[in-house]
Amino acid sequence: MKKQILILSLAAMMFTACGQKNKTDQNQNPIQTETANDYDHLNPSQNDGRSASSENLSGKVISLTSDEFMKIIKIDREKGLLYKGTTPCIVDFYAEWCRPCMQLKPITEKFAEKYKGKLIIYKVNVDKAQDICQALGIQSIPTLFFFKPNAQPGKMVGAPSEEELGQVIEDFLK
Repeated sequence: MKKQILILSLAAMMFTACGQKNKTDQNQNPIQTETANDYDHLNPSQNDGRSASSENLSGKVISLTSDEFMKIIKIDREKGLLYKGTTPCIVDFYAEWCRPCMQLKPITEKFAEKYKGKLIIYKVNVDKAQDICQALGIQSIPTLFFFKPNAQPGKMVGAPSEEELGQVIEDFLK
């Protein structure tokens, strides 16, 4: 039964994957914010032991496996997605066979270097992390999640231009 659900999920993802661009007018924020929760009870010292000193601030895009993703993000049914880090990050869900994902790759690499020490950019291969994609409801790629400590993430579906992503990152880091 689980195998059939996984196969159906993968098939649905393949049919809707790639090429869907999040269309917004100029007055809308292209990041869709997930349901907000109150995280005042959390503080950086309660981040499951993660601190800024343990984060990779190298300015490189960092590939994550499912297990590595679960070390930085906690999926809580009641509280939503909890980011364990202290430095804001973007998680890019992509696939090697996805042309828009590959067009986004040099753009994310450029921004990882530009915002070195201020922003971490991770990437997760959807073909190797189907469990995470299913848990997060990722149905189209590329999908970008924008995480800050003590807040629910924002989400962008589709491959933005370099200018669009640059503006979104500037707004995100404010």
